[in-house]
Amino acid sequence: MASRSLFPDDEDGAFGRKRKPVEGDLDITPMIDVTFLLLIFFMVSSTMRGKPDLDVPVAQHATGVFDAGAAVVTIMAADSVAESPRIVLGDVQGPEGDLGDVRRYVEEKSREGIHKIVLKAEGDVAHGIVEEVAKAIKSVDGTELYMGVGDKPQS
Repeated sequence: MASRSLFPDDEDGAFGRKRKPVEGDLDITPMIDVTFLLLIFFMVSSTMRGKPDLDVPVAQHATGVFDAGAAVVTIMAADSVAESPRIVLGDVQGPEGDLGDVRRYVEEKSREGIHKIVLKAEGDVAHGIVEEVAKAIKSVDGTELYMGVGDKPQS
C-alpha cells in the first residue's frame, strides 16, 4: 500500500507554502589543514640553493689589460645540454683542461713572470662555473684576476 499524506492538499508544505531547502554549512577546516600540510611538505622537501646560476653581465665600466702582459683562460659554452662547458687554457685557442689544469697553467705563467690572468666566459656559461675557475686562479699566490666581459651594446 502506498503511503499517503494525511493532508492531500498539502504536498508543497504546510498550508500551501513551498518548503525552503535546508541550508548546509560548508566546513572548510579540513581543506585549510590539507593546504597547510602541503605548504609545509613543499617547504621542507625543496632544495635551497645558496647562489643562483647567473650569466656574466655586460661591462658598464671597465679598465683594459694589455694582452701581451696577461695570460687568458677561456670558458666556452657547451654545444649541448648534456655536455659541460669547456675550459680552454688560452685565448679561445689552446689545450682544454679542468680546474687542476687551470691551477697548473696559472702557476706556470706566474713562474714566467706573468701575474695578470684574464678570465673570459661566453654569455651562456653559468655563473657557478665561472666562480669555480676564478677560485682556482686566485688560489695561486701573487696572481691578479681580471674578468673579460662583453662590450656594452651600441644603441
